[in-house]
Amino acid sequence: MGRKGRTVYRILIVDDEMVFRKGIGAMLRKSDFSIGQISEAVDGCEALKLLEQNSYDIVITDIRMPGMDGLMLCRSIRERGLKPDIVILSGYDDFKYAQTAIQYGVSDYVLKPVSQRKLTEVLREVIRKREQSGMGLRYSQMDSLVTGLAQALWDQDREAWLRAGDVVVKTLDGIGPKAEEEILQEIILSTVEKISAKLGERLPTDGFGEQDFQEKLELLWEMTGNRKSHGLLETVREHLLANPAMSQEELCGLLGFSSSHFSQIFKEKTGQKFVDYRTQVRMEAARQQLCIPSKTVTQVAAEVGYSDYSHFSSVFKKFYGKTPAQFREERGLGL
Repeated sequence: MGRKGRTVYRILIVDDEMVFRKGIGAMLRKSDFSIGQISEAVDGCEALKLLEQNSYDIVITDIRMPGMDGLMLCRSIRERGLKPDIVILSGYDDFKYAQTAIQYGVSDYVLKPVSQRKLTEVLREVIRKREQSGMGLRYSQMDSLVTGLAQALWDQDREAWLRAGDVVVKTLDGIGPKAEEEILQEIILSTVEKISAKLGERLPTDGFGEQDFQEKLELLWEMTGNRKSHGLLETVREHLLANPAMSQEELCGLLGFSSSHFSQIFKEKTGQKFVDYRTQVRMEAARQQLCIPSKTVTQVAAEVGYSDYSHFSSVFKKFYGKTPAQFREERGLGL
């Protein structure tokens, strides 16, 4: 997300020339600004769609583009109440034309071709003014808030999740309604990114709509819980077959559940307690391994998680009505 102690910025580059967009992006990445995300759009229409879907701090846009040009984009941004700082890129012939963008609250305009030095100077001034206005949030704060939310969400610790949400709201108290709205959106999206990485699949954000922060928290909690519990039985079985002696605590550590939450959802999904299901898996594995002539009953008992042979024999008999020795004898196998 950026460098520790610095403010994190999301930047949108708008230009119909791909080479120019990539060039500006390369300059930004070489700079010492803490950039959380760099996005690109080929014209004003695409840029507006991105701006309505995500919160951006700075828009760098060309003047002349097909469809919606730079000035139309500036006007549309302000008409929609969006508050990114805007930097206009202009060819020499368009310079006076670009000056009319002042009425749309453009922060600065730069003549093409743009040098690294000039772009850095302009953005440094834009960022300085932005931070003075209180619209920036320091990286250390942002990272701490997102980490707290993501950890509680991944652990499915309801109390910690609610506390983390309260901390976010209190931290942003007094920052201003518009800035608060944008930062809350950034925090939600950053949390989604962290959880998506852990899950190995992208959580959708299109269902958030116009919901407020608390409603988004609830939706994110529900989505994560559903995906973590999806296929839970198959996942648990795979782990137990690989290590039949695995405890519930060890399994929860691997799956990222708190023990209490795991017990609750496992019982809801299977109608069984974990210890009962583990015993079932152990006995199924034992039955298969007892059919292997080269293995002794004692070896099988140890491999499915029983150090006490008498206990293993007793449990096996409850499941199959005969001891492991009797099971082997019926099949002409030795002990």
